[in-house]
Amino acid sequence: MAELKTEAEALEELGLADMAPDDAIRCAFRQRLKQVHPDLNGGTDTQLRRLILARDMLIPDSNISAKRTDFFKQFDIEQVRTDRAYALHISLHQALFGGRITMDVPALEFAEADPPLASLIETRHLHIILPPGLRDESVVSLTCDANPRQWLFRIHIEAGSECRVWGDDIWMTARVENRFLRGGGQTTIETPQGPQHINIDPRTPSGASLRLRGQGLPATETAPAGDMHIRLEACPDSVRPLGRVLTDFRQRWAS
Repeated sequence: MAELKTEAEALEELGLADMAPDDAIRCAFRQRLKQVHPDLNGGTDTQLRRLILARDMLIPDSNISAKRTDFFKQFDIEQVRTDRAYALHISLHQALFGGRITMDVPALEFAEADPPLASLIETRHLHIILPPGLRDESVVSLTCDANPRQWLFRIHIEAGSECRVWGDDIWMTARVENRFLRGGGQTTIETPQGPQHINIDPRTPSGASLRLRGQGLPATETAPAGDMHIRLEACPDSVRPLGRVLTDFRQRWAS
């Protein structure tokens, strides 16, 4: 259905022929509500949304109503009801270790009292408990603080520019000094799982990859632990103290 653009369209939506007092608009709104509400007579969320917008267009002197209407427009409620899951964007750190996140979601509720200018568009402020090991694009049932019901969410992991998540695995790029790629040795790199000590073989080409088994997304009841794939990218050598250079030389000589 097209969006309402004029007062004439809003009046037609409410079943009114001409502009009427606020009380008459509210009365017409309540009558039409009984016909289109999804939880009462099998209406659709699109019809309910148009009805709410028509009422708010004709009684526009409520800042609260306007703010709620703007918030409601951000969500595709038909898609939410179809998928039965809200899109939940989390960081890679949260996917690995779990945690808590807050999210506002729209909730359509039928108010018998119908206070003056109270919109049917309500929001719930959810405090969501995240378990470790959430997978990208998975649909999961999560618990929210102070709320007994389970909520369905479709997970979207935002890994950033340096990492990617594919299935259970994490793929990342690490910059390693040229001297390690030429001569080999052990170095430490930062990963989403924390610092990792890796051994590099001599004459390793830039662009080669290492695989750290079990260092991807953690195992869950339905998925195994993933691996971490690290692409080694050469970077210029740093200036090191002479003592450190001699120590590295002795270690390589002894091996």
